[in-house]
Amino acid sequence: MVRLRVLLLCVVGLCMPLAACQKMESVQPLTDSGEGKLPIEKAKFLDAIPADFGDLISVTSNAAHPWWVQAWFMRPDKSLVVVWINGRTGKMLDQYLTIPRR
Repeated sequence: MVRLRVLLLCVVGLCMPLAACQKMESVQPLTDSGEGKLPIEKAKFLDAIPADFGDLISVTSNAAHPWWVQAWFMRPDKSLVVVWINGRTGKMLDQYLTIPRR
């Protein structure tokens, strides 16, 4: 009798989390309206970082490309600018990414 109660309690205990689950909303792919695309712009010059990019706030790297780093800048309007720099050669890419803040 005790075994039956323990077994029933275990079955109820295992079923409770399943009953509490909810189906998540499916993710809709982005349309061709340009929504979600961040502007990549051409750099004016490649021998310096423009002062209007603001203050350097972070530098990150990617394990797949360890010599390339991303320098993150914050403009006065709080938008972010990402510049790619090769730490081995000192070369900067001729484009940068702007992430606006709203």
